[in-house]
Amino acid sequence: MAYEIINPDGATNIVLISEHASNYIPHEYNNLGLSEEQLQLHIAWDIGIAEVTRNLSRMLDAPAILANFSRLLIDANRALDQDGLIPITSDGHKIPGNQSITDNEKRKRIEAFYLPFHECADQVIRKKLNNAHAPIVFNMHSFTPHMNGHERPWHSGMLWNRDNRVAVKLKERLEAHGYHVGDNEPYSGQELNHTMNTHGTQHGIPHVNIEIRQDEIAHSAGIDKWSELLSRELAHIRELPEMSKIIHY
Repeated sequence: MAYEIINPDGATNIVLISEHASNYIPHEYNNLGLSEEQLQLHIAWDIGIAEVTRNLSRMLDAPAILANFSRLLIDANRALDQDGLIPITSDGHKIPGNQSITDNEKRKRIEAFYLPFHECADQVIRKKLNNAHAPIVFNMHSFTPHMNGHERPWHSGMLWNRDNRVAVKLKERLEAHGYHVGDNEPYSGQELNHTMNTHGTQHGIPHVNIEIRQDEIAHSAGIDKWSELLSRELAHIRELPEMSKIIHY
């Protein structure tokens, strides 16, 4: 199956989404020509984020949708016409199995992986829209400490496009704990925000793309620390009056 859904009937007005939770590539694709070692790198998935997302689903009693395929196969956080949907290189690594793929193969991956994942997320969110309190969508990601020769100093980053309600509050609260939190860093939500544009902005509900630096959650102690921290902060944010409003742009 293209996705894993955890706690689908979770009672909290929160939905968790993680498009890069897995590095799995079906056997028929022969690892896209990559080694097992390469598939353990950040190019294939967001290291540590699946465990954090699962923990938050349990701790917050919230549904979570996790992709069961590597972003190297197809990137669910890209629009269908966006560069990088099926990457031919990533952080200096050539992806042999993605070179010059046919339109039929592209369509196959869209229909087998991309669309089922987003359709599941849409169904979960629409079910929550029937509640009195608008759901908040948290898009869960992690990022490598180094990319293209550049250091990334942030412990975490908040990515947003048109709605910064959650980003501002969560950034403030994490900084109060001593963390260095980027505002649209290490990526800009104006450029890489397809999932939140689709499942957040489209409905006018509060949302944010949370990025955690991978060395923070590449081990069990860090996963536990960030799970506990975020469970407290997300529970607080969901109660703020401004988070109950639906905003149409």
